[in-house]
Amino acid sequence: MKRLFVAILASAGLAAVAGAASAPPRSLAEKCVQTDGVAAQPFWLTASDGARLYAIEAGSGSTTVVLMHESPADLCGWLPYVATLTQAGIKVLAFDFRNFGDSSRPPGRGATAYGRDVRAAVARARADGAQRVFLAGASFGGVAALTFGPSVPVAGVISMSGETRLGAMNALAAVRRLRAPLLILGSRHDRYLTVAEARSLIRRAPTKDKRLALYPGGFHGWSIVEEAPYAARARALVLAWLRAHGAQAP
Repeated sequence: MKRLFVAILASAGLAAVAGAASAPPRSLAEKCVQTDGVAAQPFWLTASDGARLYAIEAGSGSTTVVLMHESPADLCGWLPYVATLTQAGIKVLAFDFRNFGDSSRPPGRGATAYGRDVRAAVARARADGAQRVFLAGASFGGVAALTFGPSVPVAGVISMSGETRLGAMNALAAVRRLRAPLLILGSRHDRYLTVAEARSLIRRAPTKDKRLALYPGGFHGWSIVEEAPYAARARALVLAWLRAHGAQAP
């Protein structure tokens, strides 16, 4: 009788997990509250190991920028910049990494696991018709862009204050294999990515098409394009760089 009771409990637990797995993602407004005018229908993006990632696509066009968030954070922090890109005629795909935000929390947080998330996002962008896909990451997401950019088919990589290394992600080592164009944004008094470290990342990247833009103060990550006093100038630089690398005007 005791075994039967345990079996019933186990079945109920499995059913609850299955029900959660089939549930649709919550709306962007429910998740982020302030959507900055971004209209997007969230969907589940499935990585190769089955991890489910909360994701959105916004805008239209032949170019897609895959935005990768900071830590601890999720895609909500990108929404002001999502609006900037979509208004410029560039499509955006943003997602929560596994173990962040609304994404699933499977075991394992190493470089291999996060690499699956990046590859799933790039594959989805291409499957949806993108002719050019760019990776853009802030802080933690910048490390991911630098670490996995060399191993995915992208037209360019943008890192906003991505550190040289975080956990198992080693950007300083991975960037040695990068052949795609590279843009790094940073600030001169950022204690997480120093000027010397930013220059080391640029120097080690073998691509001939690379640029480092350093701004005053200590603004870090997406703050460079969203909150800093020079944010409008930084946004213009990124947009011009995207245009110069194939992103078409609407």
